[in-house]
Order: sequence, then C-alpha cells, then structure tokens
Amino acid sequence: MNTDTATGPVADTSADAAAGTPPTAAAHKRVAVVGGGIVGTMTAWQLAQRGHTVTVLDQWNTPNDRGASAGESRIFRTLYKEGPEYVAFIQRAGQKWKELEAAQDTQVLDWCGGLTIGRPDHPDVAAVLACAHELGLDHRVLNATAMREEFPAYGVDDDEIGVLDPNAGVFRPELAVLAARDEAIRLGATYRPYTEVLHVRPFPDRVMVHTAEGSDAFDSVVLATGPWAGALSGLGDGVIRPKQLVGSWFPVKDLSLHTPDRMPISVRRHPEGAFSAFPSLDGAGVKILNHHLEWPTIDQVDDLARFVAPDFVRSTEAAVARLMPHLDPTAVRVSTWTDGYTPDGAPIVGVGPVDDRIVLAVGMSGQGFKFSPMVGSVVADLVTTGSSSDALDIMDPARFTSGASS
Repeated sequence: MNTDTATGPVADTSADAAAGTPPTAAAHKRVAVVGGGIVGTMTAWQLAQRGHTVTVLDQWNTPNDRGASAGESRIFRTLYKEGPEYVAFIQRAGQKWKELEAAQDTQVLDWCGGLTIGRPDHPDVAAVLACAHELGLDHRVLNATAMREEFPAYGVDDDEIGVLDPNAGVFRPELAVLAARDEAIRLGATYRPYTEVLHVRPFPDRVMVHTAEGSDAFDSVVLATGPWAGALSGLGDGVIRPKQLVGSWFPVKDLSLHTPDRMPISVRRHPEGAFSAFPSLDGAGVKILNHHLEWPTIDQVDDLARFVAPDFVRSTEAAVARLMPHLDPTAVRVSTWTDGYTPDGAPIVGVGPVDDRIVLAVGMSGQGFKFSPMVGSVVADLVTTGSSSDALDIMDPARFTSGASS
C-alpha cells in the first residue's frame, strides 16, 4: 500500500496561487492528518487549498459519535469570557466558516445570536462585558424585564441580566464535519476511515505512519486526535486528559419560543444551575449541556460510559425546571461524548516535541469547534513554511514541552 501519490486533482487556492505563483516542488508535501473530526477535516481542507497531497486517517468513520464533534449542536460566540486575546482568531474563523459554506453550498452555522445570562457580578458575566468593552464589540445588555419580553424561553431572576452577542450562533457539528471533509476531498484529499494509527516515527528523509494495514511515508504528519492525543503526541502524562461530556435533551412545550430565530444560544450562570442551552434543531427538544457538575475524567477514551448516573440527570432536570420555564423538565435523551482537556484550558496548536515535521492540533478543551478553521489554517501554515502569523501564543505547545528533546 502506498499513499505517496494523490488520488485526485489537487487545487491550489493558497495566497501564492491566487497571485499567480504555483507552489514550488519543495513546498508541495505529502501530509498525513491523523484524526477525522472537525480539527482534522478543517486541517485537511486548508492543506489541500495550499496544494499539498493530503491523507486523513481515522480509527472510526468521519464524522462519528465518539469524539468532540458529536452531540448535534455546538456554539459559536465572539464575546469571549476566556479572554479577549482569542477574539480576532474567532472572528477570522467565522469568515472561514462562511467560506466553507459557500464552497459546499450548505449551511452549518445559524447566526442566531448568543446570550450570557446571570448576575452582573458573576465572573463569567463580568468577563464577557469586559471583553466587549475592551475591544469595542457589538453587544446589548438586557435587564430581567427586557429578557422576559424578548427571550421568554429563558427564566431569569429580577437581579439578573443577559448580555447579547449578535455575532454568535449554533452549529450542526456532524454536518460541519461532512462539509469540511467533502471540500477537502474536492480539492484532492484522500480519506481512510477505520484505519487506526499505531505509531508515527520520524526518519531523516520521511515520517512513517504505521497502521494495522501497513506503513506509509509522508513529509509531514498532523496529529488532530482529540481525546486520543496522549498515545501519539509525545506530550507528557496528564497534559491532555479525556473527559466525559453529557448532553441532555428536553421536550419543548411551545416550539415557537425555542427555534433559532427566537432563542439564541446561551451560557447560563445561576446559583441553582450552570449550563449551555441550544435552540431546538429537531423541532422537538432543546439540548442542555450541564456545567455545574464536574465532567468526569476518564483514563482511556474506550472507557467512555454510555449510561449516565441518575444523580447527574436529576441535577440537570432540576436546573431546567428552575430556569427553562417552557420546557418539560424530563430528559428524554442523554448522550455522552469526549474531548481532551489541557491543565490551563487552552488548546495545543504547533510543532510537537518529537520532531518539527509532526504538528499538534490537540487538547481543544471544549473550545475547538468554533476555532477549527483557523486551527487548520495555522497548522497548514506551519506545514508549508514552518511559521504562521496567525498562531496564538496561548496555544503554543512549548508551554508544556519546554526542555523536551526534539
């Protein structure tokens, strides 16, 4: 088996190609992307745009319901409580999401807006307001009366506010993975599902990728393995820890209040419950992602429990009964999936500790979906030229790998 040659035409839409300069032979590389979730498929798209020959390998299919791209819906938000240093990166990602939708003639992101709801002195509410003020971002602050009138799906106390981010929305993640996969294939990428990568070994003139089916040589390898990152990344024990995420779906009593045109996504902070809420995408229920209970850390992704303890479900139901007045507070569906978390909560995007031809895009820590087109772009820059002007210092792997041999 040999994956050294492309299986289809490779289109080059990089900046050089747009200027009329084709990539040089030295710039053209054979690249393996290990992992076919949203980060891997976005990276494959960006690499194929730059004229590289791309092979994506995943131990499952693409998309699947095990990794961090599962769960029916994801949030895009620009007023970022995690820090204003992310905002320009997010804004550029939003433009790339629109580019992907145009290329595939599809919609995977509904710009329904987003709310952060809670008391003004809650740290997350205060952080969102500080981000908006520091960067001069569009937003509105609604008091409890205005919230009840404009967004009745959300129950609020008299001392709470809602901070509205008009540049926010809700993804359909599985469809987004399909769109990125199909655009990468259109540009010449090859996908090999159900192909588990056992080892990645650098040699002076190549990087070998070993699977149960054989071995293949590449010029560069990108590890976008999500919660499975510990096995191949060369990072130390405990740098990326997989956690079990739990989503619960609740029936709507009045669908008209819970569609994306009436119900923005939300990050809810209340003494009796903290969660993210997503508008109804199936016409029947609203997804709640519980935040006020600790997400369990699991030793191995294969240990992911598909059944959730009753106390966890009951706690989510109690929060919904208190804070979502037009939902039936009975969880009719509970689903689990995983993501990989770093100790500081920031992703790891950059050259890994093993070899500078092995690039990491892992440890997304629950943030990666919205970022993914820009993560893919940064990785493609690193593969092509060895640097990226879009890279964020906060994501640099060196914060965990300083002193490691390379």
